Order: sequence, then C-alpha cells, then structure tokens
Amino acid sequence: MMTAALGAAVAWGFSDFLAGLLGRRLPVMTILLGSELAAMLLALLVAVGRGVPPRWDDRLWLAVVAGFIGLPSMGLLYRAMRDGSAAVVAPVAAISALVPVGWGLLHGERLGLGAGLGVAAGLVGATMASWPVPDEERGRTRRSANLCALGAALGLGVYFVLLHEAGRADEFWALVTVRVAEGLIALVLAVVLHRFDLTLLGLPILVVGASDAVADAAFIAGATAALAPAAVVASLYPAVTLLLNRSVLRERLHAVHLYGVFAALLAVACLAR
Repeated sequence: MMTAALGAAVAWGFSDFLAGLLGRRLPVMTILLGSELAAMLLALLVAVGRGVPPRWDDRLWLAVVAGFIGLPSMGLLYRAMRDGSAAVVAPVAAISALVPVGWGLLHGERLGLGAGLGVAAGLVGATMASWPVPDEERGRTRRSANLCALGAALGLGVYFVLLHEAGRADEFWALVTVRVAEGLIALVLAVVLHRFDLTLLGLPILVVGASDAVADAAFIAGATAALAPAAVVASLYPAVTLLLNRSVLRERLHAVHLYGVFAALLAVACLAR
C-alpha cells in the first residue's frame, strides 16, 4: 500500500515540476487542457486493451464529480506555480492531505500522537510557506499565487476522497471514468476558448498528463486498505517538486518560506508513520 502511495508522490511531484516549468513559457490553460486530454487518451488506450467494462456501479458517479473538481483544482495549482515559486507553492498544496485524513477519521480510521503532531505541523507549515514578505518584489503576485495554491489544496483534498470512494466499486474503471470526465471537460473548454491546436499535444504536455494519470492509478491502489495513510504519503509529492526545483532551477527560498516548507514536509512524514 505504502509503495503505491509513494509512487503516486513521485509521479505527482514530477508532473507538477514539469507543469510549473512549462508555465514559464506557455499559457496555464494550454498546459491544463493539453495534459487532461493526454491523460484521457492514455486512459482510453489502456481501457481498450482491458476489454468490456463491468456493469455500471453508481459509486462510479463519484469519479465523474471528482473530474469536475479535479480540473479547476489543477488549474489553480498551475496558475499558482506560474505566478510564484513552485518550491513554495507545492508544499502549501500538501495541506490537501488533511481533507482525506479528516474523512478517514470520520469513517473509523484512527491516528496516534505522531499523526496529531503532523496535523499541527501541517497547519503551521502552510501558514509560514504562504507568509507574505513586504520587501519581496512581486509581493502581490506571490500572495495571489498562495491563495490559488490554498484553493487547489482544498479541491485536491476533496478529489482524493471522491477518487478513493469511487475506487471501492472498481479501481481501474474509477480511474478511467475520472480521466474521461476531466478530458471531456477539457475538450469542450478547448473548443469554446478556441485553443484546440497541436500545441495542446506537445510532448512535454503529454508527459505531464501521463504522469498525472499514473499518479492517480497509484493513489487508488494505495488507498484501498486505508485512505488516511495513503493520502499523507502521496502528499509527499512536494518533496519531489522541491528537490527538482533546487537541483534543476537552483531556486533559493526566503527563510520564513523555507521553514514552512520543512514544517509541511515534516507534517506529512509524521502523518505517514
């Protein structure tokens, strides 16, 4: 279970890093729509190889709802990474783990003392990571980025819960359903906004979508036994994004933001114990 959840963290972290990098030269909407279309095509190709789907289970409607929530949540996250440092924004989004943790607690899962400390550290870390610095240039843009990241965190938290619940019916078809739902929404938006061109299917954008789809599959598999532990381990994806930003882009963080990053990562590590 934890191996699959860790795989989700690696795939999401890489996807977010690449999306943030592309956001420096491409419109956020192009990255969002293109990656969703790529993920839908990948899911459909795998579904064709899988064969005829089983009889429809009403719980799969939760995957459709997840699709309507997941796409705008990812849009907020990509915009946040465009307007602010991805190394700061990604750990703020890690707070999304608290939503499935709360859901798991309400449905009988129990957390020990270490997990409780992790929740507190997560709240402190999210606050410090998004703390505005008066002397910093583009301060207003950075605050906007953090607001977008917090909105994405809430949306992605709900997305995790819905995906887990839909996976109780059928893990594979829950993944296909959510990816088709998000892809169809992206297709409609691409047509309406006149953005349907070959740019949407560029190789880097295809990689973003494929990585995101792989992460979803790994998360559903990891969350089968228990939602809360899998969610917090999967939410370690900011560590991957942070590592890539520091090693590839050589980004430097303000002290208060750096402490917030470490507190957020400590939080998910405690919750995963």
